[in-house]
Amino acid sequence: MLLSGPSGTGKSLIIHAVCKQIVELCESQGKTFGVISINCEGPKTADRAVYRLVKAAADDLGVDPGVPQTGVSTDQKLERLYELMREYYDGVIFILDEIDMLEGPYQEAEYNSLIYQLSRARKLADFDGPISLTTITNYADFMKDLNSRAQSSYNPDDIFFDDYDANQLRSILRNRRDAFKPDSLADDVVPLVAAFGSQTHGDARKAIDLLRWAGELAERRGADTVTEADVRDAQEKYTENRKLRHISGISTQKKLSIYAVAATANYAREHPEWIPAGPAFKTYQFIADTMDADQYSRETFVNHVTEQSTYGVLDFERRGKGRGRGVHMYFSLSEDPETIMETIREDSRFEDLAHEEATISAVVRERLKQFRSKN
Repeated sequence: MLLSGPSGTGKSLIIHAVCKQIVELCESQGKTFGVISINCEGPKTADRAVYRLVKAAADDLGVDPGVPQTGVSTDQKLERLYELMREYYDGVIFILDEIDMLEGPYQEAEYNSLIYQLSRARKLADFDGPISLTTITNYADFMKDLNSRAQSSYNPDDIFFDDYDANQLRSILRNRRDAFKPDSLADDVVPLVAAFGSQTHGDARKAIDLLRWAGELAERRGADTVTEADVRDAQEKYTENRKLRHISGISTQKKLSIYAVAATANYAREHPEWIPAGPAFKTYQFIADTMDADQYSRETFVNHVTEQSTYGVLDFERRGKGRGRGVHMYFSLSEDPETIMETIREDSRFEDLAHEEATISAVVRERLKQFRSKN
């Protein structure tokens, strides 16, 4: 299956709920059904993703993975995965959540290779039982991006998840009333939150957040009841902070790219409105080294940054420097750079950067100095 649709519409929740029922049904019949699931936002490459699958299966079975994360080929990791399947499972479903995040450092996305391998797993693994592959993505046109090999072996049932409407959100929110004391929600609170949610995003997670924020606002003013006014104040807060919430939800590499631009803006002595891409990319490389994170090319870095203009996080423009001196890319943030950095550092992978401010500041100023001396 291919489950696609906007964030917060229940794609991951539904497939795991269905798999739980299948596992229970198989257990009642003396069968062992394996659910081998990973989120592809972290691994980035097919090799790392395969190891995550091996680890997920081993953890489910309570056995040793049997292969190291590094030092052996992807084929050896796949063979270990197939060994575990043959020895312990009667049937298997692979779930690759956020499959589009498995981009890799090369031109062709890494998910092509992984989908090709897993969709042919029954033959490659010499496995007698049923094998299924489910991919999950926010992008409705994901199949168009697959190469011909992956498309030829992976022919999924395509299930699209629409945004929730007001009635559906109201039903979901009613099941979250138990987070509040009895009779502490005014009658119009849940319908109003559902109405705001359906009008602005159709995302159940965001609607639940809005209900929680309304409760927090009521609590801060010492009230016993959450009212319509609290919901409207919470919605205003949501509108004001949506850019920062968007930054919180993007992938690690995109956060790293935006952090580098924000740091370059924040630590520049003159605090320029427009940030040159060259020094920002050098800062990105330094921060990636500091975090022991993968480094992508300058082109990928620029693509990650300019993509955020779609969400109002920044603007960009190209400027010619005169005859024979080329064209330079510049970025301009629409939010306070320090606030952006603080938002990104809420991610545990970035929190240690708070201790590196002095070093990053020195790097930024040196890179800007070098850029200005050349231009």
